[in-house]
Amino acid sequence: MKRQRMILGVVAALGLCSAAVLWAVNFQLVQVISSADIQKASWPSSSVTWSLGPDNLNVDSSGGGSVTAALTSAFTAWQGVTYSGTWQGSPYTSAALNTLAFTQGAGSLATDYNGADCVNTLGFDQELSTGIVALTGMTYAVTITPGSPAGNYTCTAPPTTRTCPNQVCIIDADVEFSTRYRFSTYAGAPSTEYDLQTVATHEIGHMIGLDHSGIAHAVMFPYGDTTQIGTVKTLTVDDEIGSGVLYPTSASQSLFGTINGTVTVGDNPAFGTHVVAIDSTTGNAITDTLSDPNGNYTLTVVEGSYYVLVLPLASDTSGDSSTNGVTGYANYSGWANGYPSLGGNDVQYLFTGTYY
Repeated sequence: MKRQRMILGVVAALGLCSAAVLWAVNFQLVQVISSADIQKASWPSSSVTWSLGPDNLNVDSSGGGSVTAALTSAFTAWQGVTYSGTWQGSPYTSAALNTLAFTQGAGSLATDYNGADCVNTLGFDQELSTGIVALTGMTYAVTITPGSPAGNYTCTAPPTTRTCPNQVCIIDADVEFSTRYRFSTYAGAPSTEYDLQTVATHEIGHMIGLDHSGIAHAVMFPYGDTTQIGTVKTLTVDDEIGSGVLYPTSASQSLFGTINGTVTVGDNPAFGTHVVAIDSTTGNAITDTLSDPNGNYTLTVVEGSYYVLVLPLASDTSGDSSTNGVTGYANYSGWANGYPSLGGNDVQYLFTGTYY
């Protein structure tokens, strides 16, 4: 068994939430042995305990609310996901899509990331780089034997010996809210402050194993804003599907199906293209993925009729290049780490988006 560590975060950028191409959620990926052995990362159990760090002096609660209440609401958003719609021609109401359950544990004294203690701390102690509002530090237990569970791993906090039943397990996730910025816990806060529940809900998505989304109003979009338009507390369909894939219930296993295919450009496999499932009735983007090095993709959807849209990523992380993309390969940390021998130079950018 070995440990791997990844840092994921949300970056502040003004004005990006109002107009963008609609894409959906992706997963954190870990390359275990080779590019032929790529695994999604998830917790050994869907029951996750979190702890609040010692300092929260950069949080404004003067207008009501509290740090604990905001964080609790953020966790609740992920564990309360249900589906109400039509399935096999009949109404299907309030079916739970994931098995997630969160519990607040004892307060943590940690003032820095500690991937060895297996205590999932949310803290306000670090001055992160300019433009980084919050980061989630992830630690994984990874087997070196393809197809085998990782087995036991050790933690410095009790219980010191724990078990990973999968080939890849998340074993520690620490969220740090940057002391460069001010956060708030109430509606009507100054427009210079970030809504704490919104940012926390995004980071919790990383904690459970989700990568970034390209949907501008989705929780997992990689950019945030301090104004009202940047306040996103409710999950979108792509966020919900992602949680149901990683922590499935009997309902989600029945409801979900897949669309599979291969993207080629000039008869060659196209790596890192955005493939989007669009509801043919409403025109709404439902979910997406990035194609793998062989151009293959799998989209997870609920019952329905869909179009498929294939688009290139931006050739830089800002989305300001001449391509169609509004996010770049570097925005998807899981894919960048899952395919470490590949990167932005291997992504196929030079093609025109196509709608099928």
